[in-house]
Amino acid sequence: MLEDENGLNALTDLAEGEKGVIVKSFGGFGLVRRLAEMGLTPGVEVKLLRKSPFGGPVEIEVRGVALALGCGVASKVLVRPLKAESNG
Repeated sequence: MLEDENGLNALTDLAEGEKGVIVKSFGGFGLVRRLAEMGLTPGVEVKLLRKSPFGGPVEIEVRGVALALGCGVASKVLVRPLKAESNG
């Protein structure tokens, strides 16, 4: 599990159904630009819908749209996990 001192996690570290806010994407310029074109920009809330086993793609929801990202690409997106809403 990739977690740094600021409490950031890789997108792949979220549990199914968990939400997070994108803080940063890293990688080559082309990858970062492609992620931005898909709406994956800092400050945007994402929800991890499904993880495939054995390092397969992850399905996320961003801006009301479901997307599938390869595990390697998703691991380059850092998010700050959102706390689950309390029932009370």
